[in-house]
Amino acid sequence: MAFGTAVLLAGCTHKPLKPLDLREGKIGPIHPASHSETNSELPGSPVQHEGLARAEDAYRREEFAAAGKMFEEIADDTKNRPEVAERARFYQAECLRRQSHYPKAVDAYHKLLLDFPAGLYREQAVGQMYLIAGEWLQPVRDEIADMAKPERERKQKSWVDGIVLANFDSRMPTFDAEGRALQTLEKVYFQDPTGPYADKALFMLGRVHYHRENFKEAARYFQQLAETYDRSPLRDEALKLAIIAKNNSTGGPQYDGKDTAEAMRLINNAKATSPTLARENSKLLDEQSLMVRYQQAEKDFETAEFYRRIGHPGSAWFYYELVKRRYAGIRPWADLAVGRQQELKTELDEMKSPTTMASTRRFWKQYVLGHEMPALKDVPGSPGIKELPEPRPAALPAGIAMPAGGAAPPGPTLPR
Repeated sequence: MAFGTAVLLAGCTHKPLKPLDLREGKIGPIHPASHSETNSELPGSPVQHEGLARAEDAYRREEFAAAGKMFEEIADDTKNRPEVAERARFYQAECLRRQSHYPKAVDAYHKLLLDFPAGLYREQAVGQMYLIAGEWLQPVRDEIADMAKPERERKQKSWVDGIVLANFDSRMPTFDAEGRALQTLEKVYFQDPTGPYADKALFMLGRVHYHRENFKEAARYFQQLAETYDRSPLRDEALKLAIIAKNNSTGGPQYDGKDTAEAMRLINNAKATSPTLARENSKLLDEQSLMVRYQQAEKDFETAEFYRRIGHPGSAWFYYELVKRRYAGIRPWADLAVGRQQELKTELDEMKSPTTMASTRRFWKQYVLGHEMPALKDVPGSPGIKELPEPRPAALPAGIAMPAGGAAPPGPTLPR
């Protein structure tokens, strides 16, 4: 199901933007701008200014080069009233766009938004900037659509494909069209965060970064869309991609576990607030949840391994027990934690053994493998080894009977 229809940039002679689907090779829908002129008709000016009237007459005669210069002079004149300067700046950008000078038009639109952030032409300027950025991203959109096809149907590419040193088309930036398009989309969002193009700009930003495997940036944009625009038709898709991008941006167990915890929070949020997403992508959400728990189990297991290496058996035992109880069934970490606990108890038993074999093993682990072994109790000046806790018994010891009804035995009474 497509969430929008592509339209031709007003007054352009090249092919229109293609409609985009949110299912396979998606990047976001392109909606028509709210100010899109298909001819040279210009609405009557709400302000009276002699130079502005002459510039508008030239615009109606489609003399865009001459009209653009006149509009620019009026907009740059600080003696003019704000409403005159605002209208002149907007139609200067329109003249540049109608001449297919898109980079210069985007700069003029942006200057209009900076000078008049709450002006009459904000939504029209933001809409045209969004459409121009979408056209600059056409090669990326084609790549995403090609990646959605079966492998045998994909276009064969050589190592020179995608290498563009410079663009000489006036519609494209000279260098780095993709980077310039992403900058323009960020301006669209920041200049009108409550407008009709803000959520679409965020989705397109996230989708491009996702395609380029910049998962941390993609997760940031998708999460911002999902948490800010709860009524957007793009929210479910953004939430799903945010979960996947979060899981792919963790960096492994050696890094902070904040991203994995955030991914689990997004999964629970999706199940609670997006019935359609939870119903149609329940298997995907379960797989992502399992991936989060796998990464968390690996992180806690590696923490236990660290404490064991530096000679803190009590802390190592705690984390092994944490992995065993919290992540039961997450293989191989739960099984490895059980095995490490047995090895840890054997090591401590060896520390108390005076045999030659035990001394050899201690020497090998300490001086060859680099493990810091716990100090013996009987060495003067060294801290004592605390006895490791025994696993919780499966049943009560003999001689202790449960009271009737299965309740726990009563504890000691407090003194009055």
